[in-house]
Amino acid sequence: MAEMTQNQMFNLLLADIAMAAAISTAGSSFAAPPDYTPGAIRDSWLAGGCDEVLKRRVLSLANAGVASLQGVDAEQLLRAARQYGVPIDGVLADRIVEFFTDKRQALLRYRR
Repeated sequence: MAEMTQNQMFNLLLADIAMAAAISTAGSSFAAPPDYTPGAIRDSWLAGGCDEVLKRRVLSLANAGVASLQGVDAEQLLRAARQYGVPIDGVLADRIVEFFTDKRQALLRYRR
């Protein structure tokens, strides 16, 4: 299997945080696997076989959550990651925030 790109890893980390929040909001539950890899929370919950209505609701909430997480500062990101058991430290949170800030700035420059 090919190594994940930075873009893939950061998006999967945010997806796990957003998915965990959405699962909790929808009244369901999840467990972060002890051998966590980016995307594991999302993948394991989806593989759990919940009903389609709940699955669509959680995925809609999670998609909105990812978009929101792409605009938060490192402190907020770190707090959310800790709350849901996604192993992100301060250095990684800074890198993720910088990545998405640079991505937004590049888009703004392109649109001018």
